[in-house]
Amino acid sequence: MNTWTIMIYELRRLFSSRSMILNMFLLPLLLIFLLGASLSGVVGDKGSTTIDVVRVAVVNLSGEGYESSAMMDGFLKSTELKDIITPVMVGSREAAESGLRTGKYGYAVVVPPGFDSKVQSGEAAQLEFILGQKSTDNRVAGTVFDNFLRNLNYKQSVAMTLGPEALNVMAPSSISNEPSVKLGELSEGGYSYTSSQFYAVSMMLMFLLYSGLTVCTSLFNEKENHTLFRINSMPVKGSELFIGKMLGVGVVSIVQCAAIIILTNVLFGVNWGNRPGLLLLFCLLMIVASMTLSIVISMFSKTGASARSVVTVLTVSMTFISGGMAPLPESWVNSIGTFTINHWAMQAILKMMLHADVSQIMPNLGVLSLICLVLFSAAAISYRKVGYHG
Repeated sequence: MNTWTIMIYELRRLFSSRSMILNMFLLPLLLIFLLGASLSGVVGDKGSTTIDVVRVAVVNLSGEGYESSAMMDGFLKSTELKDIITPVMVGSREAAESGLRTGKYGYAVVVPPGFDSKVQSGEAAQLEFILGQKSTDNRVAGTVFDNFLRNLNYKQSVAMTLGPEALNVMAPSSISNEPSVKLGELSEGGYSYTSSQFYAVSMMLMFLLYSGLTVCTSLFNEKENHTLFRINSMPVKGSELFIGKMLGVGVVSIVQCAAIIILTNVLFGVNWGNRPGLLLLFCLLMIVASMTLSIVISMFSKTGASARSVVTVLTVSMTFISGGMAPLPESWVNSIGTFTINHWAMQAILKMMLHADVSQIMPNLGVLSLICLVLFSAAAISYRKVGYHG
């Protein structure tokens, strides 16, 4: 009863604070709206993408002449390549490299000596590729010529295994009938999150981390107001007081999280994915991680101001490093960002928005659960050593 009474009192105190209502409920919605509207062309779905035609320098070193290399000649003259690459015959490797440096060509292919005869004699089909300045051109042209080599090697393996007659009776290969380059979505089903969805996730997780400020304020209020002595003199255990306060802050954080999810869906049309149960679980784990981290900081801080400063710095730093404030290179987010708490929840929720399979989300759930277990153990140990008293 003491624990529930303290929890109810804490809820009344928090919900009667206008500053708390503004900071925990209205400010996140305002930031989501402003960031989602102003950065709609930077984050999330940037619209459809088209493939530009790539000028490819072709160097024939086979000594057979361009016309005599029937395999390369027939491939380069195929109609499906006209909208993807433009082959340009050059006389030497040096000319191709010079054109790549000046931007005249986007990619270069060097045909090795005796290419046709080697392929016809059963050797592996091989070409030499020289990359250009643009990564997109490299990917497009590389995909085209990789498909060409894969098709040749596939036919070779069939002929060597089943005999040359198999090529005559074999059904037309599906490889040759498909486009050399196909533009598609990386996400399953073609889903893509918008800037409003991205910042709804990042801001919600940031403000869940900010709930640690409420923990610090709740714990230090009684000390700074010198009311903790009087409470301890009453028939109330220190653990009951501590747990009651934490339950009150936890309930407020859950209400805050639910309000952000529901209101962003209603007001801004944010789709939170098709797994509400997993979404709730990740939010609860974030609340546990935030509260336990703040408890550890509060236990070893002398004043409430110092504890709140540490929590604020950690929250802002982790949100920025995880890529929640501004788009960062994926190499940074996937390396440095993995050392932050909200990285694991953010990537998982974004995958839910893309309707990803559960198997892609479970590793994030495992790591975040482990983080919560470590922080909960640290909070329990710090409470037993330091305690909550005046």
